[in-house]
Amino acid sequence: MVAGPNLTPIIAFAVCGAVMALWSVVAFARKRARLARCRRLPGVVVGFRVRSAVRDGRRRTFHHPQIRFEVDGGARVHESPVGTSQPRRELGDAVVVLYDPRAPDDACLDEAREKYFASMVVGAIGVVFSGVAAWLATR
Repeated sequence: MVAGPNLTPIIAFAVCGAVMALWSVVAFARKRARLARCRRLPGVVVGFRVRSAVRDGRRRTFHHPQIRFEVDGGARVHESPVGTSQPRRELGDAVVVLYDPRAPDDACLDEAREKYFASMVVGAIGVVFSGVAAWLATR
């Protein structure tokens, strides 16, 4: 009797990939709807928070820009959750901030990378998992 292929890894990768892709689409849509309520405000880079992490046995440094913007006469500072290995901006650079009047502390830079970072990463991983499932199915 000839044994068939083990379907467990194929199913596991396919389900994980589909769930991640679906989550990515839902998160993107929800974020887009929330951003539709936001106001655009001018901001300025006032600093960087430098954070270190060890990856692959190497210490890496990430620069998270801190952006100052004015809301109703009061200054607020937003720190980007997305850091880069080299600062992408200079101190004093003008940027556009998206600010939700209902959640004043929940602002973001008006850049796809910051607005949709989580959706893009999870979606990309979902595509990879789906590709692995397809590859396993053809072996």
